[in-house]
Amino acid sequence: MAQQQGQAPSTGIGASDGLSWSWHLDLDALLTALSEPAPWNHLPQRAARQTESSAAQATRDRTTPPSTAPPSTAPPADPMEEDFAAFLDALDAGQTSVFPLSMAAGRVAEALPAGPDLAAWLAGCPAEELADGALPGAAAAWRRIGAWAQAGELAVVAQMASRSAARDTKNAVGQDGRPGKVTPDACGQVSLALTLSQVAAQSWIDLAVTLRWRLPGTGTALRAGTIDLPRARAIAEATAPLDDDKAKAVEDKVLPRAAEQTTGQLRAALRRAVITADPDGAERRREEAEQRAKVTLYPDPDGTAALTGQNLPGIRAAAAMARITALARALKASGATGGIDLLRAKVFLGLLLGTLPHIPPSPGDPPDPQPPVDPQPPDDQPGPHLDDWPWNDDPAPATGNTTEPKPGKTHQPKPGKGSAPRDEGASGTETQADDDNPANDNPANDNNPANDNPANENLLPGGQSPLARPGSWPEATPFIPPGPAALRNLPPVGSGFLDLRLPWATLSNGGPEPGYLTRLGPITPAQASYLARLAASDPAVDWRIVLTDDTGRAIAVTRIRRGRSPTRPARAGPASNPPGDSDSSLVRRVTVIVATAELAVASGCGPQADGQLAMLAPAIIAAARQAASQAADRTAADAAAAGGCAHTQVSQAYQVPARLREYVNLRDLTCRFPTCRQPAWRCDCDHSQPYDEGGPTCCCNLGALCRYHHKLKQHPLWRLDQPTPGHFTWTTSAGRTYTIQPDTQAA
Repeated sequence: MAQQQGQAPSTGIGASDGLSWSWHLDLDALLTALSEPAPWNHLPQRAARQTESSAAQATRDRTTPPSTAPPSTAPPADPMEEDFAAFLDALDAGQTSVFPLSMAAGRVAEALPAGPDLAAWLAGCPAEELADGALPGAAAAWRRIGAWAQAGELAVVAQMASRSAARDTKNAVGQDGRPGKVTPDACGQVSLALTLSQVAAQSWIDLAVTLRWRLPGTGTALRAGTIDLPRARAIAEATAPLDDDKAKAVEDKVLPRAAEQTTGQLRAALRRAVITADPDGAERRREEAEQRAKVTLYPDPDGTAALTGQNLPGIRAAAAMARITALARALKASGATGGIDLLRAKVFLGLLLGTLPHIPPSPGDPPDPQPPVDPQPPDDQPGPHLDDWPWNDDPAPATGNTTEPKPGKTHQPKPGKGSAPRDEGASGTETQADDDNPANDNPANDNNPANDNPANENLLPGGQSPLARPGSWPEATPFIPPGPAALRNLPPVGSGFLDLRLPWATLSNGGPEPGYLTRLGPITPAQASYLARLAASDPAVDWRIVLTDDTGRAIAVTRIRRGRSPTRPARAGPASNPPGDSDSSLVRRVTVIVATAELAVASGCGPQADGQLAMLAPAIIAAARQAASQAADRTAADAAAAGGCAHTQVSQAYQVPARLREYVNLRDLTCRFPTCRQPAWRCDCDHSQPYDEGGPTCCCNLGALCRYHHKLKQHPLWRLDQPTPGHFTWTTSAGRTYTIQPDTQAA
């Protein structure tokens, strides 16, 4: 409660200047914690055992000559316990009335339940004043406070979801307040209030509703600090596919031991419990998950990327990993440098890009035998069809090699030279667990640093390296190559899967500013330059120039025209995919960001650019200067117009023309909901003021909104305004406002 006016400030733990917070302290727990030995001190118990042992030893000493009696060993004394006992004696004698914080803080922190009293107690316990043995307990107490606080936040979020559902006439709410589903209104409010993405806000609300109504035992354990948030989330996620009764049964089974298990141990226990509770459902969910299999690319913090296959059939994924490992060991045996994990990664990319280098035999191995030439099948016996290959839904495992042998085929080394043992079972694959066991991998073959020394690399006759560039990665190509022989050189379908954005300084002179690549986000200048060089060699790539002002915001967009080169490099593949066809271009578009301040000094590219980029540089600068002149005229007209827009680019139609849509997308870059990162080119180009209410189809009234937030904007209790071009203000159903400024072109 607030301190009364004129009252003297309180002293002790939790005291502060101004307002003071008082809390209800469990005195019984406090006295118990102070009267018993510290929880981390086991010396008193040892002392009792030593006392019993000393008594028995004294009896033996009476019958043992003095010369042979062993020296007595007294139990070591704990200085903290001795000081605490001396303090209690002084307190009883009335010699002191001040309780030292360093003596009591750790004891009380471990004894108090999670709640405001423990929070206030810990707030007044500086870590520097705690005894060594009290530090782990204080850390655990803070963890319990964190769980208690997060449970409180989730309770509030659950109430927001319940009240929002009650206002929605299309949503059902149970008698206990449980919402039938999470409304976009609740998701939007939580997203803005907690600065969460839409997906994260949805997940947070789902967890709040689950712990409040579906798994109340887990919610109670979180509120008490018995388990923390990762454990509570693990229980909620694992039981999500089950009905309420089976979910409760799993909760009852795993919750008693959850506090003493790591998160990994708890997840393993949950998997077993879920399968036991619903074995038929577990098998059905596995089959359904395989139908949702996908390959995902996402960036890593160091500028690298992760390419993962998700929801793959488990046995086939393990077999694929075994093949990658066997090929990586073959590379190692042939003299390639690097640890086995690095070589696995190179094989993985090489197989996918079609640029895996030839793996020669290990030194001393006999040459590979030439494969026999199979006669052509008769006309009435056609060769295997694509549908017959074992990656289809045939449950029987494939046998034999499904790929056609090529000249210089991949060499499989003999056991003992980096290859997998040949007695790995009927499947011919090795398990991931065995592969990660250091006892099963010879350090001399795989991860021995001595083998990473280029001086130890095995060279081919004539001093040639087994790889074209030792230690290099498989190269990317400007054009997507056709499929392997097993796919009958299947030509790729589609074009331009990547979009690159980079500053002019990075493109022309290797400046320090990063680029931006679709699917990855920011990339280093070296990566951006590498991809720009690939794109420059493909005449089908679209080159776009975005002009920015001194704040980095887009003010104009233009393009350069490139004629298709008659000498475009031919691509490997069947005649149905002739050279010059653009269907297999890797890069769709390169966007060069040019600041108006750079135009005065911009010329050509630096010496690091190759001939193709050097030829593009004058066209880029010329187009940027022409766009700058047009942008200056529009800016002058806008400055003289009421409302800050002269509508020089307005369209009388409802449908947004392509030229206007492109400018709005480049100005906004992402959805205009403050916490959404959906790219603008995937969004709707929406009228802030509806067109049928007089809103013009102009950049001052258009903004990028993803479909989810476009629908949220149309909620009767929400409102979106664009007071000036590119500035948006959201008003929620609770009356709170949030403003978002125009994005900058900085990658």
